[in-house]
Amino acid sequence: MIDVKEAVKIAHDYFNTLFPRKPLVGLEEAELTEDERHWLITLSSTEVAPLPWLPGTKQYKRFKIDAQTGKVLSMQIRNVQ
Repeated sequence: MIDVKEAVKIAHDYFNTLFPRKPLVGLEEAELTEDERHWLITLSSTEVAPLPWLPGTKQYKRFKIDAQTGKVLSMQIRNVQ
């Protein structure tokens, strides 16, 4: 079984492969599901504002990773209120 550090690295690498020009801010959440089959890793990035004086917006992506193989099973937009 992969540990949390490895799961975060896998999510980070996957994000950078899909969005090479989007700056990654960091790790927001890491959770092993109750059945210990999946890691749920939430990473955040900043979307640059269209005008320089406007603030950028933070976006969140949640990755579901198989805890045995390290394979990324899904990536979803995570809405945070």
